[in-house]
This record gives sequence, C-alpha cells and structure tokens, in this order.
Amino acid sequence: MTALGAALRRLAAALAHLGGAVIGAVALMSTASILGRALLDRPILGDFELVEIGTAVAGSLFLPYCQAARGHIIVDFFTLRAGPRAIRALDRVGDLLIAAVLLVVAWRTLIGCLDIAQTGETSMLMRVPIWLGYAAMVPGVVAAGVTALAQACGVDTAEPARSE
Repeated sequence: MTALGAALRRLAAALAHLGGAVIGAVALMSTASILGRALLDRPILGDFELVEIGTAVAGSLFLPYCQAARGHIIVDFFTLRAGPRAIRALDRVGDLLIAAVLLVVAWRTLIGCLDIAQTGETSMLMRVPIWLGYAAMVPGVVAAGVTALAQACGVDTAEPARSE
C-alpha cells in the first residue's frame, strides 16, 4: 500500500470512529429523553431534531471507510465470466463515477450550508442552526470522494493483511 493509500485508510477509519461517537451521543440523548419522558414526564424537547442531524452527520462520516474498504454493494452478474483485467478496469470506472457523484454532493452540500447559514434557518423546537449539520457532513463526503478518486487512479486503500 502506498503512503497515500495508508493515509486515506487512516483518515477513513478516524472519520468512522467519529461517526460512531456521534451515533453513541445520539443514542445517549435519546435514552435520556425516553427516561425523562417515562420517569419525570419531561422529555428533551426536540430530541428528534438532534436525532435527524446526528444520523445524517454520522452517515456521511461512515462513507469514506466504506469506500476505502470497498464495502459498497457490487452486482457482479454481468462480470462473472470477465477476466481480472476487465474487472479492474470496470472497478476503476466505477470509482471514477462515484468520485464524481460524491464530490458534486459535497460541493452542493457546502453551497447549501452557506445559503442556510446566510438565511439563519434553525430547527423548529431547539433552534439549532441547520447549517451546522450541513457543515459537519461535508468532510465525510469530501473524504469519500477523494478516496474514490485515488482508487480510480490505482491507489490501494485496502487494509493490509495481518500476519499471524
């Protein structure tokens, strides 16, 4: 694995851990809200808003690891009889296409973030600035797009084999 491949793999793993921490925080907040509702008749007002934002952010932070590990669903029905060279070529084309899509999504998410920040839109109950969620999604989507682009150029991001 090249230095770039290893760096992308480490970045993807770090972002996935961060995404896991976000999901953990959402789970703790949800638990507190449910217990507050059941025991004290005082749930966290607008807890669902934080669940929505946190889940979207975590999902974007998981994307780079999924891309680096080549964890996307692959339908190989049409390539069952293709040779390794043809499959590698098709994988690179697929990597290039997903890189383009992810980088366009990142760009549009950033534009949306800036527009929403300018208007000052907030969530309905908690008044959380909506742009914060968009901003937190950008790094994961960019990292996934850059990883896919590197893979399209032949960079290996696979986890190294462990020796026993």
